[in-house]
Amino acid sequence: MKSASIITIGSEIVEGIILNTNAKYLSEKLTQSGLKVKRHLSVDDNLDDIVEAIKLSMRDCDMIILSGGLGPTEDDKTREAVAIALGRKLVLNEKLRDSIKTRLSQYHKYIAANNDRQAMIIEGATIIPNKVGSAPGQLINHEGKILILLPGPPQELIPMFESVLVDLKIDKEFTTISMLFFAIAESTLDEMIVNLSPDPAIKIATQASYADGIRVRFTCAVQDYEKANELAAKLIDKIKDHFIGFGDTTLEQTVVKCLKEKNKTLSVAESCTGGMISSRIVSVPGASEVFLGGIVAYDNSVKSKLLKVSDEVLMKYGAVSEQCVVQMAHGIKQLTGSDLAISVSGIAGPSGGTDEKPVGTVFLCVVGDGVEKVTQLFYPQERNIFRMRVSAYGLYLVLKALNCVV
Repeated sequence: MKSASIITIGSEIVEGIILNTNAKYLSEKLTQSGLKVKRHLSVDDNLDDIVEAIKLSMRDCDMIILSGGLGPTEDDKTREAVAIALGRKLVLNEKLRDSIKTRLSQYHKYIAANNDRQAMIIEGATIIPNKVGSAPGQLINHEGKILILLPGPPQELIPMFESVLVDLKIDKEFTTISMLFFAIAESTLDEMIVNLSPDPAIKIATQASYADGIRVRFTCAVQDYEKANELAAKLIDKIKDHFIGFGDTTLEQTVVKCLKEKNKTLSVAESCTGGMISSRIVSVPGASEVFLGGIVAYDNSVKSKLLKVSDEVLMKYGAVSEQCVVQMAHGIKQLTGSDLAISVSGIAGPSGGTDEKPVGTVFLCVVGDGVEKVTQLFYPQERNIFRMRVSAYGLYLVLKALNCVV
């Protein structure tokens, strides 16, 4: 089985200033493509350290991916380090230099001379175009090894790497079936899988997330794919009402997809989640076709003025109540004219709770198409974990209302 090494470069990574999301993304994509990720290395902006990391990975890996250090500044050492490690020259690509300058001139009046560094190409490398930023990537075949140089910003790295994967045509020895489940405990899901007596040839992994639920992966040799597929089908059949989808899908992606398929529109009224449900939905391309809008009614005055929650309800039952979320949902639905609406109000903490309604109490309501369903939950956790869990459950309730999970 071919192996890969991921080298992420930059002082901001090794000093813990930013989260190394590139290593996670690259590992996931490489594994799905049939490669074994042998190691992650994070290296400071030091030329000798980067060279050593490259040489270490070249000893026992078929593919080395480097992210970061391709910018125009003095601390961007990746191109030089790779050239040294491979014993190749760096050559200025004048056409690329002019292209970078033309692009930068759209945003800046003065173009510094150090931008030429981004047009320095390792001898024999193929340029990987960067449609988002100014730093191009590079792909090098060297003595049977493949080296891929990518910029650090994820919004640049991701589309560039995916364009490269299409051309690499890696022969897959292993395959993975990935599934997302929600509103079920990881331990319960694991027990269900064990009770299905999976074939030992299938490697099983589960991963819990506050934001999305439980992701289950079945990994096996290509020749054992049918066994894994049968196991997945049996598991889904047992808990259809918790199955969200295959692959890298998220709750919000599934909501947008389902709304489109059902030709329905959605609006949102949020209090304790502070716009998180709306934010998750609009992060999905094409959400504008089905999402009409949302209101963050954090203060009671906004609930009453914009969502028409009655003073009687607020006085008698409080903002965190079944009665309040029902009126909030009907209010946003009427205001936007959406087919479906969801509302949420709760106590995120750390203060504000009572004996009757402790911190972590939350009510959600979905209305539309003859549906009016209120759900009460209790998540006594740190306020931002609480918000993530509640927003996720809100998306799940939308899928339930649309009969996209049954």
